[in-house]
Amino acid sequence: MKKYFPLLLITLMAVTSHATVHIINAGSYYYNPSSLTISVGDTVEWINDGGLHDVNANINSQTNMSFNNPVSFQSAATSTVGAVIHSQVFSTTGTYNYDCSIGNHAAAGMVGSITVTNTIYDVVSNSTDHTTLKTAIDLCGLDGALSGAGPFTLFAPTDAAFNLLPAGLLQDLIANVPKLTNILKHHVLTSNSPSGSLSNNLVVSTLLGTDVKVTINSSNSVFIDNVLVSAADIPADNGVVHVIDAVLIPPTIYDIVSNSADHTTLKVAIDTCSLDGVLSGSGPFTLFAPTDAAFDLLPAGTLASLLNDLPQLTNILKHHVVGDSAVSTSLSDGQAIQTLNLTDLTVNISMSGVMIDNSSVTKADIIGSNGVVHVIDAVLIPSTSNTYNVSIIENDEYLYSVNILGKYIKNKHNNQLVLDVYKSGNVIKRYIK
Repeated sequence: MKKYFPLLLITLMAVTSHATVHIINAGSYYYNPSSLTISVGDTVEWINDGGLHDVNANINSQTNMSFNNPVSFQSAATSTVGAVIHSQVFSTTGTYNYDCSIGNHAAAGMVGSITVTNTIYDVVSNSTDHTTLKTAIDLCGLDGALSGAGPFTLFAPTDAAFNLLPAGLLQDLIANVPKLTNILKHHVLTSNSPSGSLSNNLVVSTLLGTDVKVTINSSNSVFIDNVLVSAADIPADNGVVHVIDAVLIPPTIYDIVSNSADHTTLKVAIDTCSLDGVLSGSGPFTLFAPTDAAFDLLPAGTLASLLNDLPQLTNILKHHVVGDSAVSTSLSDGQAIQTLNLTDLTVNISMSGVMIDNSSVTKADIIGSNGVVHVIDAVLIPSTSNTYNVSIIENDEYLYSVNILGKYIKNKHNNQLVLDVYKSGNVIKRYIK
């Protein structure tokens, strides 16, 4: 499938606005440093410390064979101390070997090599249109990662894209490095994905663990989460860069719930209790998200009653939220985790899967910018308290027990979560092993 992008922007990407000048000192009989790694577009200057020297990157002085460098060059010789023997701009990647062709200088050890890289970080650094992105990458310490082996794909928003963010948001992100880091990771794939490998409706995972969706319209324009790819397939040693015209904002936990067709009741409950702001906040949070089907399992009239009792509904919702990002790999069998309601949930892991109290995790690790969502198949009901005075309970009149779905229990079985209801209104949660 052919995809067309503006040639001008691709050309602009090659402009080296952030090129670095590197210095190599030359003397008898050395180049210092003798080995150097630079970025494409950088300049190297050789400075004479004393003696008659040149810089020869054409024919090996010792073998009389070509160095076979990506680009050949040779300077004039000079003996002027402090003079620039040669200045070379490296616009082509690869390894360049060179020596001093004067006398037996090369045989005496006056040889050197330069490796020119063009990593994804180099592509960004050398672009006049990505100064904000480079600043953000540097601030978050991701320059090393994007200079690493990869492979990576970077969806690179331009300076104009950052300027489209709501007023003050960029400044807020710069002041919140963890959040900014998550947003940047949301732009990176851990694969080399040129445009030819992208297909309509393809969903790919980012370095953050979030998903982005590829859309290709009838004009063969490519969109990443509805953001236009304005220039594609800018090659790098460790992957590829696609330029985009807006910043990709990863979904919050509240966004994940709002965008789910299976969580309309949960969204209504969150909105009713005004917890949308909390779950859109910086977090981190873990949400155990009961589906609509889970709410439907509650006894008749329960949901309507809860929607008219906001304090109780709020407590129940908070009982589903942990004030930390607990991905599935961080959970262990028998673990007790405290919720925002200051109640505890018990994790049970077996061959059949993961259970949170008596609900099963049906889908784990939906990553958001402020935490993680695990989908569960039952509503979690908190106890009145996690600890209680035994003498008070002994003096209270026990009425009945219900299971996690609110159904009366006559026969209690092992591996079951039960809620004991007392005349005073106390509800005690017990797990029968």
